[in-house]
Amino acid sequence: LLEKEAEAMPQGEPAPEASAAAANAGTSSKIEELTAQAKVAAEANPDNLCAKTLLEAEVQSWMATLPAAKLDELALCAKSGLDNHDSGLGCYAVDPTNYDDLAPFFDRVCEGYHHGGGKVHTTNWSLDGVEGLPEDGQLDLQKLGLGKELSMRVRVGRNLTAFPLPGLMTKADRVNFEKTMLKAFDVLKANPAYGGNVYSMTPNDVWKEVTGDAENPNLIST
Repeated sequence: LLEKEAEAMPQGEPAPEASAAAANAGTSSKIEELTAQAKVAAEANPDNLCAKTLLEAEVQSWMATLPAAKLDELALCAKSGLDNHDSGLGCYAVDPTNYDDLAPFFDRVCEGYHHGGGKVHTTNWSLDGVEGLPEDGQLDLQKLGLGKELSMRVRVGRNLTAFPLPGLMTKADRVNFEKTMLKAFDVLKANPAYGGNVYSMTPNDVWKEVTGDAENPNLIST
């Protein structure tokens, strides 16, 4: 009977058992690769949250249940922290579905980043009990002893549904994203309450490649 079943198998195609074994070997190899990278990163920087989380026993057990495609997504999300050992966070979703599909990993990273508090982080802006504030509680730089003018940068990271998340953005996506945002910035610049200007870091050659325009009109001067 076994010989007849073997004869009935299409020539050149592996048996289902062989395919499953090959798939399991592939996922095991991927997990071993991620684990080895995480160990190196964690040894270099124990505060690397991405690496620390990948090495947790429960996360390792969960990784063993993932199909190869999801392990590849996890590896892509973790690439920043595994390549850059000095990262504090070190992992970024490349697709909104990652937060659900890879929740056992991302939920733990968020818990570590916020030092607990569950999945929903509650922000408390109260200054009650903070030492060193003026008596009226106002964050006035003059009252804090900083009389000279200061330069300050505020980083705002947001995504638009019309574009992929940064991890999967192409060069064209990044330039077109910038062009899309310029329309919003024009509104702010025209508003006396905001004003300001836009300084782009996209080189002229890249700008021309994507848009066809010879120069990036907002390129920052060197």
